[in-house]
Amino acid sequence: MQDIHGLLGTVFLWLDMLLISAFRLFANAASGFFFGTFILTLWCTLIGELTALGLGRMNRGYLKKLEQESIRLHNLSVKAIIHKDKESYRACNKMANEAWGKFFFATIAQGAASLWPVPFALAWMHTRFADIEFELAYFIPLLPDIVGYPAVFIPMYILVRICFAKLKPWLPLFHGDDAPKLRRPGQEEEKMITWADVDKHKGLPG
Repeated sequence: MQDIHGLLGTVFLWLDMLLISAFRLFANAASGFFFGTFILTLWCTLIGELTALGLGRMNRGYLKKLEQESIRLHNLSVKAIIHKDKESYRACNKMANEAWGKFFFATIAQGAASLWPVPFALAWMHTRFADIEFELAYFIPLLPDIVGYPAVFIPMYILVRICFAKLKPWLPLFHGDDAPKLRRPGQEEEKMITWADVDKHKGLPG
């Protein structure tokens, strides 16, 4: 147990030295704080996005299976209502909603995985900057007149995430071109039948 605690302590010291180095690049303390916080948000964004990317690659087959099952059940419910089979429609529609729910929450969980570095970053900042306070120049609803480091980190992190999302299509690891192909040769994905398709074709699309 002591060895584990010693190892964790060593890891924390190395991380602390790495993270605090960005805060010490400027002689001016305020400039160093804002620059260091910016670098920390970059680390959080990059590590979180890589985590979400890895989980996405691992779960891609499962998510695709859920998506296709949802589409299949939805299409069966559409076919049932067109053939005036209300019992089959209710059964298929219920199963389709359940499948869509599983797919939705699975994708939400995957997206949330990108946020895990944030609480650790804030916890580390608390060890270093718990006593730092900023007086707001303007009144902001729901915020006190004096704020601490989270009021700097959180808006900056959100801004960095927004900018990162804009840059994703040009980043080699994150654009969709590098994603592994899930379809086997000759395997076609089932397309969702919409009510607009039904109205257009006066029945099921050909």
